[in-house]
Amino acid sequence: MKKIALMLGAAMVLASSAQAGPACEYLRNHVALQPQFGDELQMLDQDGACLVQNGQWSAGFSSMLLAFDELVLRDEGLAKLSEQQAIPDSMDLRVSGIYVLTGRLPGQDYVMRLQAKPMDFSLKYKWDSASAQLNLEQLRLRSTYLREVRVQAQFGIKAAAGRSLGPDELEQAELKSLNLYLDNQNLIQTMVMPALVLNMSMYEDPRPAVEKALLAARTSVQLMPDSVADRDSRNALLAFIAQLPAPEGRLSLEMNMDPSWPAARLESGLSVDQMRKLMSGLKVKARFDTGQEVPSAYVWLRDHLRYGLKLFGLGKADASN
Repeated sequence: MKKIALMLGAAMVLASSAQAGPACEYLRNHVALQPQFGDELQMLDQDGACLVQNGQWSAGFSSMLLAFDELVLRDEGLAKLSEQQAIPDSMDLRVSGIYVLTGRLPGQDYVMRLQAKPMDFSLKYKWDSASAQLNLEQLRLRSTYLREVRVQAQFGIKAAAGRSLGPDELEQAELKSLNLYLDNQNLIQTMVMPALVLNMSMYEDPRPAVEKALLAARTSVQLMPDSVADRDSRNALLAFIAQLPAPEGRLSLEMNMDPSWPAARLESGLSVDQMRKLMSGLKVKARFDTGQEVPSAYVWLRDHLRYGLKLFGLGKADASN
């Protein structure tokens, strides 16, 4: 009887591993995840997704580890992934409770956990080989301490038309549109500015270089014709730049490019004529709000109270008080 029970148990283990969903298989085979505690990382198939809790990941560009409380990767786009295919045709990923660890110094990691200000990250994209278009439906980073940044974008990649994406094809991506929403509290100060300053000399005061870059940005916006950005959009961008490197407010930015912008060439540099051609087809809409958002429930209650007061004949002046 004992042998039969052991055989049944082994069969169940084999069956569960054989039935592992595509998302869990992708994480096992392509992502170097490790457990934060214990010797084995637990992955659970759950409602068409893979759930991982209390894991950590070595990003490769740093010796530090990215720890997380929970990771959820949907099966969509991963079921037909071949061994030769490096990039899935679509992905829907959510990671919550992200913070940084050394991975080498247990005492320091203990303190870093106590002081952590966790972030949430989500990524969702879809590759359409027929139209050769990569749709970045959402790239989002959010935390109570940093606030939030969201990005949506469309890329054209003609070199990969009719087939799956590869790293070489990604380098030939051309940006067609970009939507950015930034609700900044400490995000720029904590993540963007340190990265920029690290590219400068750490033995020199970075403020003159920062001011020079801000002056160039202001000048570029001021020279934008109405065909690129209307007056309200220019004023919004100038108000945002005026608060850098520590803006307080919410920036909404919509950009459409025709012709599209080649990402690789932008990094390597363009001639003045090439840049002028790209800018001629640029359309920009921007808004920058620095005030506190009024809760929608308050607006609804205020409007209905005013309407009720008018019905009772208290007058418009009284209703506004």
